[in-house]
Amino acid sequence: MVKLHTADENCDEGTTRAICIELVANRFLRKMVRVLVATAIREAAAGAEEDALLNLMEATCRRATAPPAPPDGLCLVDVGYEDFNRQRCFIVD
Repeated sequence: MVKLHTADENCDEGTTRAICIELVANRFLRKMVRVLVATAIREAAAGAEEDALLNLMEATCRRATAPPAPPDGLCLVDVGYEDFNRQRCFIVD
């Protein structure tokens, strides 16, 4: 699940505009969040359609996405865990 929020109301010259991106998943690959953020920013700046990110998910070529965004400014807010379920564990005793 991805949610995009912008904080640009009452944004005067010289102030910083912010985009809040909420990502919820059961796991992420290395640099995946940074690629998603960079691609979302690139598509928004280009005036892409609302479903542009969904269309990019179907692309088989990695070059369809933007390179990873720098980690500066990215902030992990929360991590949640479900109760441990031994049946979902791949480790065999």
